[in-house]
Amino acid sequence: MEQNNTSKPIKKAVKKTDSTAIRFDKAFMRQIARLVDRANKKPFGRKVKPKAILENLLKYADEKLLENVVKQAQEDSLTHTDKRELFLKEKLSKFSGSKEQLELKMMEVFDQYLSQNPV
Repeated sequence: MEQNNTSKPIKKAVKKTDSTAIRFDKAFMRQIARLVDRANKKPFGRKVKPKAILENLLKYADEKLLENVVKQAQEDSLTHTDKRELFLKEKLSKFSGSKEQLELKMMEVFDQYLSQNPV
């Protein structure tokens, strides 16, 4: 008689973490390291970690500052083409004509400017 000794695979316990990794460039990390070093120059207590600095920074920032930070990040993410499209859209509302006519007028004005002020 044969006995079947099939062992069931043991499931490893999966650690549940509530954190994720974020990549920062070296210049930003140097700034954070300087703040952490400054915070750790104290006679007693545990070491201050970068996470604590960033959490407190966000915690104590007012809504106006956060709004300005988000607005600046949005502007920094625009490409040259995006900026051009936004400019044309804004100026087209003030111009009586089509987009092509506006671009033609802009080229005419720029050509006159260059003829008067050579680069």
